[in-house]
Amino acid sequence: MQQFDQAMQHVEAKYGFMTSEHQYISRKDEGERVIVFERGNLVFVFNFHWHESYGGYRVGCSKPGKYKIVLDSDDLLFGGFNRLNHDVEFFSTEGWYDNRPRSLLVYAPNRTAVVYALVEDEPKATGNLQLTEYVKNC
Repeated sequence: MQQFDQAMQHVEAKYGFMTSEHQYISRKDEGERVIVFERGNLVFVFNFHWHESYGGYRVGCSKPGKYKIVLDSDDLLFGGFNRLNHDVEFFSTEGWYDNRPRSLLVYAPNRTAVVYALVEDEPKATGNLQLTEYVKNC
């Protein structure tokens, strides 16, 4: 758990989502056991279902562009099953979904939390910033 906490702190340092004024919960589905929300320029997808994974799962987002995974609780580093490919790029499509002007199609494995960030929104790396291998590769 300590490694996940450290990775989350690095994501906060890189994207500043905790202090962002933009916060929007786009989906709270009790039957699917899924919560989707935006915080800053990140999209969080939590699948709390104990056995259902969702492929091609549409999630609303506000910003257009290419997204990538920046934090994944299913990563082997955190004791997960490594079911997500971090090299995959997710492109938003226009059209309203869950009260958001755009959406992404993602894979939401059961019992996971995954964070997606706009590729264009990535801050420039500084020479002094040391990140864990996990965060550097995201």
